[in-house]
Amino acid sequence: MTDRAGAAEFTGRSEHTITIQTSPQRRADGSGWPAPVKGPDGVLLYPLDELAATIEGIAEAARARVHSITLDGNPDEMISAVEFRALIDATAGPWSKYVDMSKGAWERGEDGYLPRPDLEEPARTRGVTRFWTRRRVEKWINSRPGRSAGAGPRVRTEETGPTAAKYRLVVAAIRQDISEGTFTSGHRLPSMNALSTQYGVSMSTIQRAIAELRSEGVLTRGSDGITVA
Repeated sequence: MTDRAGAAEFTGRSEHTITIQTSPQRRADGSGWPAPVKGPDGVLLYPLDELAATIEGIAEAARARVHSITLDGNPDEMISAVEFRALIDATAGPWSKYVDMSKGAWERGEDGYLPRPDLEEPARTRGVTRFWTRRRVEKWINSRPGRSAGAGPRVRTEETGPTAAKYRLVVAAIRQDISEGTFTSGHRLPSMNALSTQYGVSMSTIQRAIAELRSEGVLTRGSDGITVA
């Protein structure tokens, strides 16, 4: 058994979500979450084995929603980042962030937030131009949870991987935003809810990322919120 905070950490959800999903009304509506039991001093406790079964059930539902597309043309033909971006309906800003989040894994020869490019060439002006085979792009799109090509990139979420993998991506993204001047020294960060929406992760993941950056001295907590040190 674990308490509400432990249940939130174990499932990768916020404590607020745990409270709602395990409430009598939500369980009566079919949430599938286990009922808490009262422990010492009236503290609500949650059975870990039932929480694990619930998360696995959510993962199965997500896998059942995986869509399938077929890209016309030679599967070994290279397509550019512009074409890849168009296939997932990503604008330039989010795409740039996806690339930044992937570079560390790419340098290790691994897939990251995006699959590792099959070819990189110097761009005409500056930077590099990246290409992927049509086969790998199709496979990547079809491995993502969602109902359409615009469902967004498949990241390691509560359903698909450890929370640690997600919070490190958020740490990297916030660092990138600081280095690019999106957040400057003394700048107050948006609210936790706004950050959760901005980076597409749960509140608990945002909180863990912020705590990590605070421990490193990158961020600091003041009377008016979290600011860049």
